[in-house]
Amino acid sequence: EKEVGVVEDLGQFKRLIKEGPSCIVWPLQSVVGRLSLRVQQLDVLCETKTKDNVFIQVGVAVQYRVVTEAAYDAWYRLTS
Repeated sequence: EKEVGVVEDLGQFKRLIKEGPSCIVWPLQSVVGRLSLRVQQLDVLCETKTKDNVFIQVGVAVQYRVVTEAAYDAWYRLTS
């Protein structure tokens, strides 16, 4: 399983669908987005100040993965 789809029913969360064929009632329900369940990497450049008042830039690589059970939170609470 590589991704899940988020299904809304008249603008409210209804369910998560897995890959492959699935049935939705089109005028009422729609797939509003897809979440990848693979490991992803976010590269961030941070600027920080040392104890001797020197500013340095540090590159940080953050790896994250969406857990299927927490896909609702990942879509509605972490996006935006």
